[in-house]
Amino acid sequence: MAQAVPGVNQHSLGNKAAKMVSFLLPRSSLDKSGSYIDSIVERDSLSDSESSDSSTLLEFDMIEKGHDARSTSLFPHKAPSQRKSGVQQLVDAMWMGLNIFSTVIIVFLNKIVFSDPQLRHCQISVAIWHFTATTIVLYLSTRRPCNAFEAVRIPVLQVLPICIFFAGFLLLGNLSLALNDVDFYQLAKIMTAPTVVALNFVLFRKYISSSALIAVLVTCAGVGLVTAGSFKTNLLGTFVATAAFTVTALYQVWIGKKIEDLKVSPPQLLLNQAPASVVLLLTIVPFVDTRPDLSTIPSNVLYALFMSGIIASLLNLSQFFIIGRTSPLTFNVVSQVKTILILGLSWLSTGKQLTFVEIVGVAFALGGAYAYAQISRR
Repeated sequence: MAQAVPGVNQHSLGNKAAKMVSFLLPRSSLDKSGSYIDSIVERDSLSDSESSDSSTLLEFDMIEKGHDARSTSLFPHKAPSQRKSGVQQLVDAMWMGLNIFSTVIIVFLNKIVFSDPQLRHCQISVAIWHFTATTIVLYLSTRRPCNAFEAVRIPVLQVLPICIFFAGFLLLGNLSLALNDVDFYQLAKIMTAPTVVALNFVLFRKYISSSALIAVLVTCAGVGLVTAGSFKTNLLGTFVATAAFTVTALYQVWIGKKIEDLKVSPPQLLLNQAPASVVLLLTIVPFVDTRPDLSTIPSNVLYALFMSGIIASLLNLSQFFIIGRTSPLTFNVVSQVKTILILGLSWLSTGKQLTFVEIVGVAFALGGAYAYAQISRR
């Protein structure tokens, strides 16, 4: 039975078993971008409605020194802010690896899904299916024989801001893609990482070291060199694109904030946010989507649609864990690497010859991400 979360405190110390488990799976606070990925493809056919790869500089480390009884689950809280052990860093790397793997798979699944003329005009409905699948997978994870974590009930008003930011970045992201060139759309998304840094400073007075900031900017510049060709935009398109990456950054920052404030684990927060987001998006669907006739959609497309929901649940869960265990900024850096990886796979499949600028961009992006990883380990 779900346990209520009355406020932002009221936690008791865990027992020895909890401490042993929390050593294996600690957590801090949270990248898709958000992020919520619905589709990123190569520059010439990019259609990304992803939980938007995103970021934030501030590490929302859990500041409670004890663990409550829930820490005995598979997903416990993180101990006080301190340098992580090798095991903890390995667990972080595993979640990042799962996020990258899920992103690559869902990109190509979504490419199949949105190749259908009807589903191409149902992107919000597809997002609803993804979050519905996430809810189902997480709920089953709380039941026997899994018992991966204990479900908690969080007041709707506590998760409503996250749901609103999620709906906002989804709608604004799609609108930005409609109003701008693909190149400008992708270039604007890169601004999510610096925006996370700015929001954390303005809202919470959270600072980032100069070396980490330089590494992030180098990574963003590298992705920009790779993705930005010749583009054109307009005043309205620029405004919408700016609003899109700002709301995306707010979504990611607020995920980390709620994990810290409510002292819940990433899957516990996601299990509450996902169904609430579904309900919110259902009120929007009649105004933005067209109703498809599923009987006329090819079976392979429907299969890809079904599988995209399963993969999306892994993507959403890994996003929350990366933000929860590290920071939104770290999630954003991972997202930039994912963009390079997806483009690289596209180049391999098409046999494209890279230009000098693209080679420099890849070097900057990967070098900046590596430097950020080394700085974060200090």
